[in-house]
Amino acid sequence: MLLFTFLFSLINPTLKPIQVDSFVVVNEIILHGNHKTKENIILRELDFKIGDTLLNDQLSKRLELNRRKIINTNLFVTAEIQTEISNQGQLKVIINLQEQWFILGYPVFQLADRNFSEWWSRGYDFKRTIYGVDLIHSNFRGRAERLSLHLENGFTKRVDFSYRIPYINKAQKTGLGMSISYITNKNVAFRSLNDTLFYFRSKDEIMRERFSGAIFLKKRFAFYDNHTIELRFNHISIDDTIRKLNPNYLASKTNQQIYGQISYYFNYDFRDNVTYPLRGKRYELLINKLGILPNDDINQLEITGDYSYYKPLSKKWFFGINLEGKLSFPNRQPFLNTRGLGYGGDLVRGYELYVVDGSKYFYVRNNLRYELLNKIFHLKFLRIKQFNKIPLGLYPNIFNDYAYVENRFATENKSNLANKLIYGYGVGLDVVTYYNLVLRFSYAINSSNKKNFVFSMGREF
Repeated sequence: MLLFTFLFSLINPTLKPIQVDSFVVVNEIILHGNHKTKENIILRELDFKIGDTLLNDQLSKRLELNRRKIINTNLFVTAEIQTEISNQGQLKVIINLQEQWFILGYPVFQLADRNFSEWWSRGYDFKRTIYGVDLIHSNFRGRAERLSLHLENGFTKRVDFSYRIPYINKAQKTGLGMSISYITNKNVAFRSLNDTLFYFRSKDEIMRERFSGAIFLKKRFAFYDNHTIELRFNHISIDDTIRKLNPNYLASKTNQQIYGQISYYFNYDFRDNVTYPLRGKRYELLINKLGILPNDDINQLEITGDYSYYKPLSKKWFFGINLEGKLSFPNRQPFLNTRGLGYGGDLVRGYELYVVDGSKYFYVRNNLRYELLNKIFHLKFLRIKQFNKIPLGLYPNIFNDYAYVENRFATENKSNLANKLIYGYGVGLDVVTYYNLVLRFSYAINSSNKKNFVFSMGREF
């Protein structure tokens, strides 16, 4: 490359020669602290290798991007990159790592309702809680393979098992996984009315039983994008009572729904931190086909697109925006398979007590955050190194959300929020700490002028 540039400069004197000292050559990569994790799992995240030539003036930025990719594997508590450059332009890269505790067993206690506010509004009944245990090995065999066993009791009885291996080929770009899930409920939301879920509870009889099994193939063509194809089998059965309360619950003449499902998921993730991003962007696309055989009990297509963008406005102020839209066909769908806003994280803040069912929707969520604290506390009295460094971030914020849900059958469930623009705004405080735990406190006002205090706790992987 340098020889070519020199010869070309002789032919074209107007070309400015490239200075040799503007380049460095990677001659050594040293890893420290990866006691369990295989070297190839870490080196796979780097966009350079031994022998590569790097631009000196872009070196700091490039190393920081690589450090973020290592952290976003969720295998390490901390990752630091140091460099040594010799007089001959030889670069030594030293990566210091602090591994997480990979084998985790922790109790599960969560609300059966969609959020704390809804649970509180229903009388804060502890019978509407779920308890159990999660057993996770997030770095099985040191190859970033993930084993998970999830056991639940209480409002829902559930057993989930999953296994994921990120790379099965030499190029480390193809992964495989599988999952099995069995769930029973004695308490079931059988319909929505006035944008509120209505439940039926049985003391003895199981109202709904669900089984699903899936396999997936994951392909990583570049450092920031992933493609996943999943094939799933689903079997749902309900009690006669649920069918009588809502004949459209499964939209079937029988009490069961059996179907195959194929999904394609694309994810481009260029964020500084997957747990609580402050910089970068992400694109997501999900194409989901429910019913792939002629005899399947459902025939439904869903297309969901998501875009997130995060930008620092100054050293302490950060702006974030999230846009999502969904199309699904046909317009009339079984109640069980209809998902508008209010489920999971797809909601307008201020409307946590409501669900807005519909076949199509879009929403925009805006956040302005201030970094009040971002520090790692070292607890020297704890000898377990995976726990004695506690990151803590405090982010006061203001937010403003907008959404629209299309429901051509809104009069049937007396929806007051479908087919019109709704919005919510307010203030909040986010607490970010170790092992991907984020606590959120917020006070929101919605477009119906109703006020709501919301607490939520999430743990992302």
